[in-house]
Amino acid sequence: MKKFSFSLDYHAKTKSVKKHWQFCIGSGHAALAHRADYLKQLKIVRDELGMERVRFHGIFNDDMHVCLSPDRFLPVISRRKANLYNFYQIGKLYDSLLDIGVQPFVEIGFMPSALASGKKTVFYYKGNVTQPKNMNDWQSFVSEFVRFLIRRYGAQEVRRWYFEVWNEPDLACFFKGNMDDYYRLYAATAKAIKSVDAHLTVGGPATTKSSHITEFLNFCKNENAPVDFVSTHQYPTDELGHSLNRERLKQLRKIKSYSHTDSMSAILQPVFDNVNAFTPALKGYLTREAKRARKDAGNLPLFYTEWSISSNCVAAVHDTVKAASFLVKTVLDNQGIVDGSSYWTFSDIFEELFFFPEPFCGGFGLMTVDGIKKPAFWAFKMLSELPDCRYELPITDEDVEIAAFRGDNKICMMLYAQSFQDENRKYDVSIHIKNLPFCRSIVLKRINSMHGNPLKLWEEMGKPASLTRSEVADIQNKSEPSVEKFEPQIHNGETVLNLHIENNEVLLITVELEGGSSNTMFV
Repeated sequence: MKKFSFSLDYHAKTKSVKKHWQFCIGSGHAALAHRADYLKQLKIVRDELGMERVRFHGIFNDDMHVCLSPDRFLPVISRRKANLYNFYQIGKLYDSLLDIGVQPFVEIGFMPSALASGKKTVFYYKGNVTQPKNMNDWQSFVSEFVRFLIRRYGAQEVRRWYFEVWNEPDLACFFKGNMDDYYRLYAATAKAIKSVDAHLTVGGPATTKSSHITEFLNFCKNENAPVDFVSTHQYPTDELGHSLNRERLKQLRKIKSYSHTDSMSAILQPVFDNVNAFTPALKGYLTREAKRARKDAGNLPLFYTEWSISSNCVAAVHDTVKAASFLVKTVLDNQGIVDGSSYWTFSDIFEELFFFPEPFCGGFGLMTVDGIKKPAFWAFKMLSELPDCRYELPITDEDVEIAAFRGDNKICMMLYAQSFQDENRKYDVSIHIKNLPFCRSIVLKRINSMHGNPLKLWEEMGKPASLTRSEVADIQNKSEPSVEKFEPQIHNGETVLNLHIENNEVLLITVELEGGSSNTMFV
C-alpha cells in the first residue's frame, strides 16, 4: 500500500481565494426552465451548493416564441413586412430563476428563424445556428431584448448579469461560418447591447478547448468592439463527445436489433462513451489549459462557462465517484487562475440528442432526472463548506493530494485520490499539523465506492428502467457521504491524523477549534 505524508503549520501563510465554481452552473436549453422539476432541482443547487447563476442555450430558439414573421403563417398583404418581437416567455422564465435566488447568465443565441440566413439547426430542439440575414435587423432585435430586460427588472439588476455572445462558434455544428464571421457577429451584438446601457457586461468568444482567445481580443481591439470578459470551454475529452466519426459509424452499423424495452442510453453508450480516452496523462489537463487561457486573456476576467469530465451526454463516468474526484481536483487547482466557472450541468433534466429518462443514463447532471444526488453533487457540497483563506501548499498531480483552508476557529482539508483508472487501490495517509490551537472535534466526510454513490445502490437493485417514488427516496437516504468523528494522535507537539483513502475517493476533514492557546489539546 502506497503511503503519503503531508505537513501543515496552522500559522503558515494563507491567501484569500474565490469559490469560482459557485459563479454559475450549466443547464440544457432555455425552455426546460418552464418545468417544475427543473426549478426544484435548481433551487436545491442554489440553496445547498451556493450556485449563483445558471447558463443555458437557446434563449432565442423558436420554442421561446421571441420573433415571429406573420407572413410565414398568414396571407398578410403589406408593403412593409416587419417581424414581431415578444419576450414574454423569457420574462416568465427569468422571473422563476430570480424567485429562487439565481441570476441568468445570458447566452445570446441561437438565431430566431425569422431573422436567420439559413435553415441549419442543431440538436433535438432545432436551434438555428446560421448568421443573421440582415445584421441591422439582428441588432434591432438584440437591443429591444435588452430594453425589455431593463424595463422588467431595472438597470441596476441587469447590470449585475453577464451577456455572452453565442456558444462554441468554432464548431460547425454550432455556427455556420468561420471565426471571422463570428467576430463580426460578436461586434454587432456587443454594440447593440451597449447601445442600450453602456454599463452592461458583455463578452465571448465561448469557444471550445480554450481556443481563439488571442485572435478574438485582437479583433475587438482593432475594431473597437466592447469586451468585458473572456469566456471559453474545456473538457478532457474531445469537444463534442457524441459527434459521429468513421469508427462510431461502424459501431452503429453493427447494432443488429434492439427491443422496445431497451433504453436509448444503453444503445448509445457502447458507441459514444469514450471511456478509453481517460488516461493518466489527462490528470491536471484542464488546469494546464486554464493557465494558457489566463495568459491569453490578460487582465480581463476569465470564465469557463462549460466544463466537465466528458463532453459526451451519455458518458457513464458522469454518474461515478470518478467525476467527484476529478471535479474536486479541477476546481481547487484552478483557484487563482479562473475568475468564474460553470460546471456542465446541474441536472439530467436535459435534452440535446434526446431526453434520456433512465434513472442513471450517464447524463451531465449533478442530479438525476429523479433528483437523486450523484457523487459530483456531494463533491460540490463539500467544496461549499470550505473557508475562503487557503494555505499555500503545492499542487503535485500525485495519486493523493491535499488542499487546506483556514476559517474562523476551524481548519478544513480536502484529501482526494483523483484517477481515471478503475483499479481498487488504497493509500495510507498521515497529516502532521503544527501549532494547532485547542481542538474541539475532528469530523470526516467521505465520498467513495460505498458512500455518496447512488449508482451502486441502483445497480444492486438490478438497474430498473424506472424508479418509484419510494425507491427514489430510499436511494437518496442511503447514498449520502459518510460522516464520522476522528481522534488524532499527538507526537512531539504535532497533531497527527493517520488515515486511509481509496482510489477516486474524496475526503473532507473539518477540524473545529476553540480559541486561546496554541498548545494542542482535545476537549
